[in-house]
Amino acid sequence: MPNDRQSRKSAVVTLAGHAEKVLRELIFSGELRPGERIYADEEAEKLGMSLIPVREALRSLASRGMVEAIPQRGFRVRPADREDFAETYQLRLMLDPFAARLAVPRMTDSTLEEMDRALDALARTIRSGDVSDYDTDHRAFHFSIYNQCGSRWLLDIQSMLWENSLRYQRLSTGLRGTPEERVAEHQAIADACHVGDADIVADLVYQHLDHTRSVVYDALTVELEQE
Repeated sequence: MPNDRQSRKSAVVTLAGHAEKVLRELIFSGELRPGERIYADEEAEKLGMSLIPVREALRSLASRGMVEAIPQRGFRVRPADREDFAETYQLRLMLDPFAARLAVPRMTDSTLEEMDRALDALARTIRSGDVSDYDTDHRAFHFSIYNQCGSRWLLDIQSMLWENSLRYQRLSTGLRGTPEERVAEHQAIADACHVGDADIVADLVYQHLDHTRSVVYDALTVELEQE
């Protein structure tokens, strides 16, 4: 049986995970804006928990580049800028199609069914305009493919880049075409996976990302000029 010390440690880990999830969403939604200071004591009070799990959550977010530790002054949301955005998408434009190309030959009937279920959920979310579920469903669809690439290191790097790109993707909301056009982009990727053509899937993933990159870059430029 776990002793009291182990139980307390487990509780801190659970609370830190919850705090991290909440803070991530505040960053992605823009409620915590790029460059904004994060006061751990204030966030702990809002969440109804002690400082320890909130600090653990902030350290975890810092390790993934979402916030910055300021010596003697706590943390702040990492500033958004064109250089960071450009580098993030430059890497994604290389790695996401590469992962897709590796994944397609490894996809089985069961993984294709998982992809189809993820696509159905994403399509419903896009058509309903449910912003709260979009990030989760969008990631689930793409990683239902990427997860079959066979490389843990590649997936770890992709996950970090995906999280960082979420800070920018919401700038493209409503700018990437109609809901049906957005669903069709993902449907084309899924159809190519069913055919088993890895090169076409990789090309479609590249086009999908490049479209987002172009739209978000323009929106980011406008936002930064207004600040």
